[in-house]
Amino acid sequence: MSVVRWAILGTAQIASGEFIPSLWEVGGGRVHLIAARDGQRAKDFAAEYGIDRYAAGYQQAVDDPDIDAIYIPLPNTLHAEWTIAALRAGKAVLCEKPFATSLAEAHTVTSVAERTGGYAWEAFAFLYHPQTRRVLELVEQGTIGAIREVHGVYHSPNDDTGTIRNDPTLAGGALLDVGVYPLRLARLLLGSDFSVVRASQQLTSSGLDLASSAEVDFAGGARLFFEASFSTEYAPAARIVGELGELRVSGPYATDPEDKLEILVAGQEPRVERLGSNRPLFSDQLDHIHAVLAGTTAPRHQLAGDAAGTLALVDAIRRTAATSGKGTP
Repeated sequence: MSVVRWAILGTAQIASGEFIPSLWEVGGGRVHLIAARDGQRAKDFAAEYGIDRYAAGYQQAVDDPDIDAIYIPLPNTLHAEWTIAALRAGKAVLCEKPFATSLAEAHTVTSVAERTGGYAWEAFAFLYHPQTRRVLELVEQGTIGAIREVHGVYHSPNDDTGTIRNDPTLAGGALLDVGVYPLRLARLLLGSDFSVVRASQQLTSSGLDLASSAEVDFAGGARLFFEASFSTEYAPAARIVGELGELRVSGPYATDPEDKLEILVAGQEPRVERLGSNRPLFSDQLDHIHAVLAGTTAPRHQLAGDAAGTLALVDAIRRTAATSGKGTP
């Protein structure tokens, strides 16, 4: 297809602040329809962002024969339902993370993706960024030797109690909101064969996790040291320690021009590479999606693969924290 016709389900800030600017940046697609539960809100959103059409309710977008792909930035508890609906309607899907809220729900989504043969991606934009490709290249080349430790951290202050990120009934909380980023990076580097050694969660009286941490052993002998929270200063970071050296990444999940990749190898001068850009967040991922839909490249990191592995890790961390007595207020 020459131009991908997108629909957006919901008027979330990430849709207007990141997805639409990314679409403008990459070309090859346009937002053809915005759907929201509130028809007036959809109408206003369409007028503000130059969108052709609007709809009151999500099903109209799913059923529309003029829509090729659907972006889903809804509350976490609605991700699986509408990803499944879109796949069954023959649409390509880009769903915000996490695409499911539990391993069981994830398996339901991935089985539908496999049966329909549809294209579906989770909105982990960092998987497509040049910096991530460079990290993988250095690891695969043996620059730091066999990986022994991965330190994955994502702290993001969030004290606005009125947002869906802070609503446990909508699967809010630090683990699913920001924690899935370092967990996905760890799985990219270490695979899906893991055992949670220890875990803890700081929970409110309503069951919202303000912070989660864990140590996880992976096949091959590497260990993940994981932290995610809403309660400290903004600090996303990753450190990959090997037998011969380490990689330090200051912006592993959303890379700005000032972020750096430090390459520290025993017996060598430290090196610093800066691979960030001013491109909007989803630009590299949308480049990939549009190329797949145009038939010019093979799809990578789809839901119909091992995407459920991140939710397996989430569930295991929750279970371990709960059974150790470290998952209570």
